[in-house]
Amino acid sequence: MVKQYIKSFKDFPVDGVDFKDTASLCASVDGFREANDEFYAELLQYMPVDKIIGIDARGFIFGSVLAYRTSTPLVLARKMGKLPGSTIAKEFNLEYGTATLEIQRDSITKGESVIIIDDLMATGGTMNAVVEMVEELGAHTVAVACLMDLSFLPGGDSIRDKGIPFYAVTTYYY
Repeated sequence: MVKQYIKSFKDFPVDGVDFKDTASLCASVDGFREANDEFYAELLQYMPVDKIIGIDARGFIFGSVLAYRTSTPLVLARKMGKLPGSTIAKEFNLEYGTATLEIQRDSITKGESVIIIDDLMATGGTMNAVVEMVEELGAHTVAVACLMDLSFLPGGDSIRDKGIPFYAVTTYYY
């Protein structure tokens, strides 16, 4: 069970947030292997896809392992200002602020299928922003996956409401 490898930090980064940190999971050979094996086992049913998108920054970790294991190109959805060339950008709300993500326009081609991976599903702002950019580029999201789902927040439902399968390795219900 991967949950045993995930540490919680109360009131980080702001008061009232119980931050779920993946660093401890990544620092454990067993935890990291288990998490990536679960992503692979679940997402294999959606393969092949044209691209896997990892979201800055922890989505890069899990997305890159899946991309490697499936011989699928990895696309990075990065924080604003981190990518060169022509990009598409989307601003969105976080649990405690706003942010903007970008994808290089030439990294996704019209008609392609993608799987999007991140570490955490909370309010859904980050994931929905990436789904919207994929759609604007003319591609199709076939599945979304996160290491953790905070099921008491609306993120997972917002993805399912779009008709996109959503998978989480572990779920928090409080």
